[in-house]
Amino acid sequence: MTTGTAPGDAIPAQNRNAWVKSVWNILVTWVRKEPAATQALIQVFLALGIAFGWWHWSDAQIGAVVGISAALLSMFVRSQVTPLIQPTTKGRRLIPAPDQAEVTPAPPAGQ
Repeated sequence: MTTGTAPGDAIPAQNRNAWVKSVWNILVTWVRKEPAATQALIQVFLALGIAFGWWHWSDAQIGAVVGISAALLSMFVRSQVTPLIQPTTKGRRLIPAPDQAEVTPAPPAGQ
């Protein structure tokens, strides 16, 4: 289909996919930079939904949802702030463990 036959507000499929990918990348970048803010926004959304009755839950269900979401979101924040697996290069840690002595690498040969 050419753009001449499409309605004015239609987005061709290729451009739409690129747009969705771009929005997704922006969202992922923001979540990685601001994990605590992401946690707060999700909890605010849950709180508003509970306060305004968007969902009809019993008191026990509300407590379970809030508790589980807080636990899962805090695990997410921790994983974004502190990596669970320490980065390594050639079998040697880039960040030394507390019980490991820091080793200064030898300069390359010829220098």
